[in-house]
Amino acid sequence: MIAEPNKMRIFPVIVLAALLAFSGCSSYRDIRIMSCSLESISPTGLKSVDAGFSVDVYNPAREMQITDIEGTVYYGDEEFGHFTAAPVTVPGRATSDVPVELSAALDGSMGIMQLMSMASRFNPDGFTVDVSLKIRIKGGMKKKIGLKGLPVADFFKKVEYESI
Repeated sequence: MIAEPNKMRIFPVIVLAALLAFSGCSSYRDIRIMSCSLESISPTGLKSVDAGFSVDVYNPAREMQITDIEGTVYYGDEEFGHFTAAPVTVPGRATSDVPVELSAALDGSMGIMQLMSMASRFNPDGFTVDVSLKIRIKGGMKKKIGLKGLPVADFFKKVEYESI
């Protein structure tokens, strides 16, 4: 009989902990990319390029690390290229300028000179992207995310984008 009242006392503690955990998760839905600017772009071969971006991120949640970032860009139904990015740390409970270093390789007949000329007058219509990444919350969970067929134009409509 003594064990039963202890179980009853534990139950509200578990419910309270669950409510606090779920209310904490709601701040992750509020994360926003405020702006994105291309800081540098340089060819690394005949069909590859390295680019540096400055991404202004509003993160009301805890600090997170984003790793294993890779994806494929499509123009229409054809593969345009593949990319990878270095791990990124997004500071928590702040608006921060987050540097993102990206390496991309072109597929098909497009060359690096065509890509360089597109950078200054980029039009995202017709481009989609498949991306996968891992997110690790400081002191907590980690999750692998995969997204397919994301319209690039939708990203640029929501984010203030500045080219060099």
